Amino acid sequence: MKNLLPDTLAFRTTALLVLALAITHLVSNLSYTTDRETTLLSAGGEHAIQWVATMGAFSDTVSQEDWDAVISHANTDERLVSMSALPLVPADTGAGWREATLQRELSRHVLASELDRYRISYVTREDITDKYTELRSGLAEMTAGFSNEMVLISMQLGSGQWLNMAAAIISPPPFFSARLGLSMAVMLIAVVLISGLLVRRMTAPLKQLSDAAEKLGTDVQAPAIPETGPEEVRRTAHAFNVMQNRIRSYVEDRTQMLGAIAHDLGTPITRLRLRAEFVDEPELSQKMLRDLDDMQHMVSSTLAFIRDDSASEPASTVDLGSLIARVCDDFADDGHDVMLAEMPRWILVDCRPVALRRAIGNVVDNAVKYGNSAKVSVISDSKVIRVLIEDSGPGIPKSRLEDVFQPFVRLEDSRNRETGGTGLGLSVARTILRAHGGDISILNQLSGGLCVEIRLPHSLQSPASPEREETDTKSKATPANHKYRENNERTTTWKTL
Repeated sequence: MKNLLPDTLAFRTTALLVLALAITHLVSNLSYTTDRETTLLSAGGEHAIQWVATMGAFSDTVSQEDWDAVISHANTDERLVSMSALPLVPADTGAGWREATLQRELSRHVLASELDRYRISYVTREDITDKYTELRSGLAEMTAGFSNEMVLISMQLGSGQWLNMAAAIISPPPFFSARLGLSMAVMLIAVVLISGLLVRRMTAPLKQLSDAAEKLGTDVQAPAIPETGPEEVRRTAHAFNVMQNRIRSYVEDRTQMLGAIAHDLGTPITRLRLRAEFVDEPELSQKMLRDLDDMQHMVSSTLAFIRDDSASEPASTVDLGSLIARVCDDFADDGHDVMLAEMPRWILVDCRPVALRRAIGNVVDNAVKYGNSAKVSVISDSKVIRVLIEDSGPGIPKSRLEDVFQPFVRLEDSRNRETGGTGLGLSVARTILRAHGGDISILNQLSGGLCVEIRLPHSLQSPASPEREETDTKSKATPANHKYRENNERTTTWKTL
């Protein structure tokens, strides 16, 4: 159940607000319904007192004939009015809290000098025959339609007659009722809608901040986020922008410093090359020249990497299959053994095409150089795109799988530039792929050789067509020759380039 609910700040805030208001609503309703004095008055006692007090205000101006008309119109299913020589309520009405409550309410509506004319009491149906012997004949029958509880009021008129009224006390509905459920539903719907909109608007700057932080991990040149919202959010956004500027300055300073060092090394290397040619011993001279060639190649590779890294290549949406096919064609044209699996259609990625082509090319170059061949395939699902480059070489010791991504680290023992390279290829590839929101990993295959897996996110413009879904389903099934493969339901069609 927990996994079905969104784990966001907006949802948590809204849920806590709704829960707090629901509890407050229940407590307030419970407090109201358990207030016995308020309940007694609202259930009919207050209305009965107001009616009798109104009648008492102009009783001296009403004739006997008019009283007959008033009484006949006043009688309802919940109120019985009559006139008699004796009061319906005895002088001793009791000292319970109900009588005290009714007496206080009566004193609010009647002048203090007139209170002696009124008598008021609370009774139940069982009390009628015990307390009201004078008028018990007929009262029980006349109030048969009333509820079990009622208020009795007697008011003495100027003629000496008593105006009597029996009013039913309507018991309030139970606490857990349809009315409470309806009020709770209306309140919760209103709170969810209003608080949801407000909380979403208040947390929008936090979402911008999280998106900016995620983008900073792949693009240090990302634009600053707007410093809007509450003060705490504005301060956090400002601190983030300051941090981003410092990181950008740090990276630019280090890159410029590395470029300057690599550039300045070119001159002394050239001087050393000239001096090495004048060494009398030919064997020593050749060794020195080979070392200088390696240094020159490393400097050239470093400068090339810095130029590519600092270049502001525009991002675009490209078909990954076409880009990979172009890389494989280039290696096949140079005479390398490269095999390309059937590419799924409409695999779109948002990337810097030249940089991504270089990253994939570096991996394929390693495969043909150290593994003698390269097999390239693509697996695409709804979450990620995986590009697999397999070779048939000797593999890499498990303890050194991560070392190959370190700059200038070469596993080839001869240190020969032609066979060992400069050690920048996979380092550059991982830097480029991570800048695209992807990553790269290496695994020794069970059948021998290496499998390099490149992971890339889908483009936001990827079409969700039936054709795309069909090709995605096909691409999930590939030969089961290493642990990345889940099944072997489809035979991959390989094309030798």
